[in-house]
Amino acid sequence: MKYTYREGVKLAVQPQEFSKDTPKELLQYAVGGLLYMPATNDTIADKIIDGRYSFVKSIVLDLEDALGDDLVGYGQRHIVDIIDKLKSAVDSDKLSMSDVPLIFIRVRDKQQITDTMHMLKEKIQFITGFNIPKFDKYCCDEYIEAFKEVRDYAKDTCGSRLYIMPIIENKTAMYRQLRMDNLLYINNALRPISDSVLNIRVGGADFNNLFGIRRNVNHTIYDTGVVKSCLNDIVNVFGKNYVVSGPVWEYFSSKQGLLGLQRELDADAINGFIGKTAIHPAQLPVIQEFYIVDWMDYQDALGILGMNSNIIGVQKAASGRMNEVKTHGKWAQKVIALASIYGVKEPVEDE
Repeated sequence: MKYTYREGVKLAVQPQEFSKDTPKELLQYAVGGLLYMPATNDTIADKIIDGRYSFVKSIVLDLEDALGDDLVGYGQRHIVDIIDKLKSAVDSDKLSMSDVPLIFIRVRDKQQITDTMHMLKEKIQFITGFNIPKFDKYCCDEYIEAFKEVRDYAKDTCGSRLYIMPIIENKTAMYRQLRMDNLLYINNALRPISDSVLNIRVGGADFNNLFGIRRNVNHTIYDTGVVKSCLNDIVNVFGKNYVVSGPVWEYFSSKQGLLGLQRELDADAINGFIGKTAIHPAQLPVIQEFYIVDWMDYQDALGILGMNSNIIGVQKAASGRMNEVKTHGKWAQKVIALASIYGVKEPVEDE
């Protein structure tokens, strides 16, 4: 699969194909807008198979907040039904395996990770990984052990790779007196499986709720100082080694809501976040198009990565910026990765 855009979006460089088997160095950026839906959703498999959800590249089948306690068992069984439908469509050539979106399961507890292995068996190859809610120092070790068992099973039985996406969203991260001890513990716990951590994900509404705060449609999460402080620390601890994805935008598809989403994406980017949790399909085009790389950024990145530090280490770019190999190298690598996944905009005339 690859990202495609609405009519009128003009690209100088087209997006590349990717799948769950794409190397992590690129796949971590491809998650993009991650669409949450209840694991009980009765239409998702049919929409993927018949092409109505061709614009959806990554989804979460949610067994946690989206379901009442009495529906969890049904949700788990329904995930099997969804995967069975997708497998049948692939086996009958109605669907290409490369067009199956990245599918993640958001679990409630560690047992649901091993349950997935036992219920899906070799069909676990259709799953990209697991989202782990409320990930903190008190539960991370047991989740990691359960994940390692299932990861190794998938590799040994069908040669498939699985990923984990921890969600940092509870009070042990939010409360300053608990925060750094918690974040550093998590970071150390993840280090042995760092190659299997696709994204670090964060709470937004959960953090606000601890203080009885809710941002309105005209404000971003970064206007809430107490939450911004927490998000900054999460990027500080994890952003060097992982892609950290931005919090959910909780307004739906009205014009004002989508404009607010655009503003928050801008704020996400300048604060070090890439990708975003989505709660409605209408949010996805806004999120996906946001990550199309600007022509000037692309040219600057190519120039930086093409520099030989033994010859020249600094140059003035056509954009008017100073480009320096040692200072801007990591930024340039990220830009080229995003360009591979999302494409590059055509230059505007005055460029």
